[in-house]
Amino acid sequence: MTAIRDDAAPKGIAGDRGRTTREALVRSAAELFVEEGYGAVSVRDLARQTDLTSGAIYGHFRNKADLLVAAIADRIAVELEGPRGTATDFSGFIGRQWRTYRSRTAMRALLVEGAAAARVDDDVREELTRLLSSKLDEWRAIYRDVQVSEKMDPDVDMDTVVVTLVAIELGLGVMESIGIDLPKPAAWARTVERLLTSLYPRRRR
Repeated sequence: MTAIRDDAAPKGIAGDRGRTTREALVRSAAELFVEEGYGAVSVRDLARQTDLTSGAIYGHFRNKADLLVAAIADRIAVELEGPRGTATDFSGFIGRQWRTYRSRTAMRALLVEGAAAARVDDDVREELTRLLSSKLDEWRAIYRDVQVSEKMDPDVDMDTVVVTLVAIELGLGVMESIGIDLPKPAAWARTVERLLTSLYPRRRR
């Protein structure tokens, strides 16, 4: 793992330097949490890996729980909230996401680590609940808008659709963590697209 130097950016732009250091810390912490497990990694371990002092790390994060949740938030933003690309409708966008589900293995591992830690660590539970509750609210609002704009069945509870897709993602992380073989990406994409197609009864028969 590449060492992080807190003085790597020009001295005149302390804000940029701090932001760069923080982002690098999040990436390094994510790698360690995935490779070693959240419980096995200490702030001291992270300091050794990044060439920073523990004090410098605490200057950016209150504790290890903050680092874990920041790492999860970063992965969600990159891997679940990316652009639609060439998909022309909602089911096509979701189908494309599931064709690439294997690229999200590290994100799911972080979620599993967070879920396990939340059972015994109040700080993790509080921060992770705040993050995921906020994300679920955002996604529910987006899905409700899509329901109207794409003329989906108005009787479908889109809040439940959101929770179902998130539960599948988290469940896959659990299965991966215990070594269960998963379906091929194309099979996942076809299955999810078929499920979403059923939300358009008036438009697709």
